[in-house]
Amino acid sequence: MIIAISPGKVILLGEHGVVYGKPCISVAISLKVAVNVEEYFEYTVNGQPLDEKKHTYIKKAIETIWDGNPLALTTFSQIPSAGGLGSSAAITTASVAALLALKDAFNKEEVARKSFEVEYEVQNGASPNDTSACSYGGGILTWAKEMPGALWDITRNGRTWHIYAVDVPDMTIVIGNTGIKSKTPLLLKKIRKCVDHSSFGAELLEEMEQIVVEGKRALQQRDFVRLGELMNENQRILHTLGASSKEIDRLLTVALKAGAYGAKLTGAGGGGSMIALTDEPERIAEAIRKKRGRAYVVTVDKEGVKILK
Repeated sequence: MIIAISPGKVILLGEHGVVYGKPCISVAISLKVAVNVEEYFEYTVNGQPLDEKKHTYIKKAIETIWDGNPLALTTFSQIPSAGGLGSSAAITTASVAALLALKDAFNKEEVARKSFEVEYEVQNGASPNDTSACSYGGGILTWAKEMPGALWDITRNGRTWHIYAVDVPDMTIVIGNTGIKSKTPLLLKKIRKCVDHSSFGAELLEEMEQIVVEGKRALQQRDFVRLGELMNENQRILHTLGASSKEIDRLLTVALKAGAYGAKLTGAGGGGSMIALTDEPERIAEAIRKKRGRAYVVTVDKEGVKILK
């Protein structure tokens, strides 16, 4: 029996731009997914037959990695699905890690590579940001720009992403979940139309790139006030691109009024979740709950994916 545990993730700065090779900073969070795997006489997930529609990522992970006897998998998740918190990346990463561990082939880089392959196939396109964040833990910078010190590089269909570690201080983040599932493929298509057919859309991505670069510097300097300001600037761009929603905007407004340094959506948007940077997490969480949002107070997970035997 193998148990793999993977954190979820939030994007501090740069979502959507990462699809076009722009930089993106993400951190792994203390909400997690666990997958227990053991050999069995048939393939099952949580006691039910493996179902391609219900267990899409798990099935693709098995097809990608496993060539042995049938398996029984049991899953547990603290992460709301389709909430911009890396639920699919975490379940994929945990499944891939467990399968690799069964083959005595577990290491974080291989988990990140195989997990991206699974997500790309299932979603018919993706960046390796989420799966790399869940695999490595702590903070990462995903960028098409090549610099010294990359953890690993991933290439797909002529595009290469370089994954770099980012020194992230201990910090508390409040998540406000709208309860509305984010429709990632539709949002990606909507924003691609804006970027491909409008010079204004491309200019917004260039502006976002500078925000991410400065945000990395603010993180390294532990300057939460400046980081919060940059999160607000990033949100303005995401709103202009059409990634936000009235539900997200409502939670952002109350978080900022309650004293957050900064707040923005995380993930694809259109629903899902927002994040707020604060040193008064319970105050922000209570403000979000009063607006009927689901509040989670999380910290940065420094471990990334891990195996328990």
